[in-house]
Amino acid sequence: MKSINLLSLSQAHESLDPDEYKSFKEHYKIDIDDAEISDVKTLVSEMLPILSFVNIFNDFYVGYKIQHISKEFDLLRFGSNFILNIEVKNESTEEKIKRQLTRNRYYLHHINEVIHNYCFVATNKDLYQLGESGDIEIVPLESLVQLLTSQNLIKLDSPDTLFNPSDYLVSPFNSTAKFLAGQYFLTGQQEIIKDQITKNITSPSSSVVSLTGGAGTGKTLLTYDIVKSHMETMQTIVVHCGQLNDGHQRLINSGWKVVPIREFEKYDLTDFDLVVVDETQRIYSNQFDNLVVAAASKNTHCIFSYDKQQTLSRSEAQTNIERKIDAISGAYKYSLSDKIRTNKEIANFIKVLFDNKRNNIAVSNCGNIDFDYFTDASNVKNYISLISAEGWEVLRLTPSQYRNEHHESYSQISSQNSHRVIGQEFDNVAVVIDEYFSYGADGKLIYTARTYYDSVKMLFQNITRTRKKLKLIIIGNRQILNRCFSVMR
Repeated sequence: MKSINLLSLSQAHESLDPDEYKSFKEHYKIDIDDAEISDVKTLVSEMLPILSFVNIFNDFYVGYKIQHISKEFDLLRFGSNFILNIEVKNESTEEKIKRQLTRNRYYLHHINEVIHNYCFVATNKDLYQLGESGDIEIVPLESLVQLLTSQNLIKLDSPDTLFNPSDYLVSPFNSTAKFLAGQYFLTGQQEIIKDQITKNITSPSSSVVSLTGGAGTGKTLLTYDIVKSHMETMQTIVVHCGQLNDGHQRLINSGWKVVPIREFEKYDLTDFDLVVVDETQRIYSNQFDNLVVAAASKNTHCIFSYDKQQTLSRSEAQTNIERKIDAISGAYKYSLSDKIRTNKEIANFIKVLFDNKRNNIAVSNCGNIDFDYFTDASNVKNYISLISAEGWEVLRLTPSQYRNEHHESYSQISSQNSHRVIGQEFDNVAVVIDEYFSYGADGKLIYTARTYYDSVKMLFQNITRTRKKLKLIIIGNRQILNRCFSVMR
């Protein structure tokens, strides 16, 4: 994205024909519709009589979005002394303005301690400012104009260089301190679903709620945020369908009641108002049935949070927990669809890696995906130790408890396995693809060596833990290597 002069943008919209104006916007990588540019033009026309210097309109980023988290700002201007943000609305309420400007300050304060946040409402031409105390007030437009003249502008190749998405991607497990301190915001879709679920679980009679969402939609954050919001008013227990991780232990140390599914039968539901079952796609059929019956008899609310794509064994997939939830009369069902943790480069790469017939998806080579190729498994074991020390989270397949499997020959026991990282996320993820991965007749990725758990599903689980960078360590598999080369452009 390039910065632009707002006066230039306004005049281009007025004078160019539609195709020319479209090309003009594409040159600057600006995504703004006619209604939005009309409101920006109103702002510009109000500022011009105050000070007709062209430079006060210079170096604005229009409609900038922070990579991977879909957070958008209408107008941003960066200076060494402060950051300026102006949201432009046709109409709004003070409550909505305050909420948005407060969020914007949260996202911008990681870059500069001094932030000036405004909202211009075009219909009545009022300018609101967010004060240091967190309140908003209407201020004269002259104050904004004067501020623009005092900003020491900095030149950027792209605002992306200033923003680190990891600062905002808060995980209850990997950023537990931030999560407990409430240093995060939910997306609009998450808030709407949270409000609806809150109505369900605070009704007098027990309710069954399902919450689904694919990798990167923020399902885990929303699930645990709902728990955090009701801990003081409802006796709540979180049941995790898998092994507890370090983040779970930190929550337990902070007073949370979190138990693995295998221990849940020890608890009496009479003691709880709300049971939240996380990663429900991994629950056993009889465990699910017993829980639903017990909850109904004790008038206990249940939330089942799951992603049906994240099963790790054939038996989990066959259980088809979604079908069982759908069969419950009166169950409330919600689904997250907005991606907030998706690195598009990695997301597209995953699609074409797991299906070699998907050749219509372009994977832009932005430097976030890397490949290493080895033929000696012993070298790989040493290499894993090396990159682990450099900050890579090397995720291994979960081995069988009953027999040795090939992937254990190159895995480091210190690396976390697929079952341990469920619900977690890491900036830099490395995975190993050995010679037993290949493609079936239908183009789908398969694994031909014998394993207790589904190796393709485990690989998918591991790769989708990635926030920023992905490294494939390929062992003697030229087919996979060539597939990687063919899709990276």
